[in-house]
Amino acid sequence: MSGHLDDARPPRDAIGDAAEPTLGPGPAVSQGERRPLVDLGVADRAARRSRAGGVWSLGHLSICWAVLLVVGAAVVLTGALVSGSRAGWGAVVGTMIVGLFFTFSAVAIAKAGKRSPRLVMPAALGSYLVKIIALGFVLVLIPRDGAIDTRWMAGSVGLGLFCWLGAHMRYVWTTKIFYVDPEAGAER
Repeated sequence: MSGHLDDARPPRDAIGDAAEPTLGPGPAVSQGERRPLVDLGVADRAARRSRAGGVWSLGHLSICWAVLLVVGAAVVLTGALVSGSRAGWGAVVGTMIVGLFFTFSAVAIAKAGKRSPRLVMPAALGSYLVKIIALGFVLVLIPRDGAIDTRWMAGSVGLGLFCWLGAHMRYVWTTKIFYVDPEAGAER
């Protein structure tokens, strides 16, 4: 067996015409014309259904913010009921730290990536540096015994981090993202 497509063809029928192999739904093929091994129409339909909007899309932000706000509201309510208003305000601040920091990075990296792929790493490192400095200021300016309970703030940052990352992973896993452009092969 040579592995060629013709080796897998069924035997000729009674009329003498070779039956074409069935490759799934695709365009009708006239007699003697070969059907392509891959139906590029499937890739085209998947591209139209895709929610990605391109490599530098910010489409994940809506689902990540939604999950973060639901979990953050639950933590704020729990903190306020269990430990008082200081805990509730701590949870609010922690939730906002997570959302604002991830959003800042995503927007900075997406804007840099749209301009040039070479700007992605400097944008990522620069946004990280800005976030660390900002977080330092926030932590220094919040008094330990002030209006915000720092333990509840830290807890909501930790929980918010895992929820945001989980929502982002789900978005990436369920979004059709082409790693190879299906149109590029047709242009050659």
